Amino acid sequence: MISFKLNRLIPIIVLALITLFIVYYSIKSIRANAWYFNARNTLEQLSSPIKRSELKQAEKAITLAAKFEPSHPHYWHLNAYIKILSVSILNQPTVINAPTHQHAYKQAEQALLKSIELRQTWAETWIALAQVVSYQDGPTEQVYDYIQQAKKVGPYKLDVHLGIIQIALIHWSQLTPQYKALYVNELKLAVKYGYKFNQVFDIAKQSNSLPILCLSLQFGGDFDSVRKSYIFKKHCGSGK
Repeated sequence: MISFKLNRLIPIIVLALITLFIVYYSIKSIRANAWYFNARNTLEQLSSPIKRSELKQAEKAITLAAKFEPSHPHYWHLNAYIKILSVSILNQPTVINAPTHQHAYKQAEQALLKSIELRQTWAETWIALAQVVSYQDGPTEQVYDYIQQAKKVGPYKLDVHLGIIQIALIHWSQLTPQYKALYVNELKLAVKYGYKFNQVFDIAKQSNSLPILCLSLQFGGDFDSVRKSYIFKKHCGSGK
């Protein structure tokens, strides 16, 4: 009789434990999602110029999101984005050697690696990782490998093309022939996006590389439409 009752009771206990487990992790996921949107909303409403207090608020929110749900790759990606943004608002050169900035870049790198560990198919994460590592070490073979991974999973992503162009322009004096060929190819791919190609001029301006970009666009049939554009004439003159 006792054995019969136990046999009936055990499945009920197991079911109750499973239910509690599901409820517990559902609550954690809901809380993580709430903190994620808190961080995103903060970033979408940043003042101009950006205040460090705003970034700290966003960083705190995304850190809590990752704490409640560490298996979510996008939380780690956003965490890295905020750390990179916190360096850029200081109006310093893109490649910064100050220990605090290097520490922020290293933290961003670790967050991106964690994101990739959880999701290998997002091109934006691979190219962000390539950029962050290039800020620290220059255009290394490791950076090139990350770029190739980004191109593999996102061959038609404009963000990938722009990221590669940025890396090349920032480190122009250190580029190998392999990197320079890659840069020219990415320009040819990016120009296919029409008016969105204008973002390349913004990247060049931010990295003080407009002369390099203008010279790159002076020749070749791929850039005929660009040379006729207002933005080209504004930044580069009348062209040929």
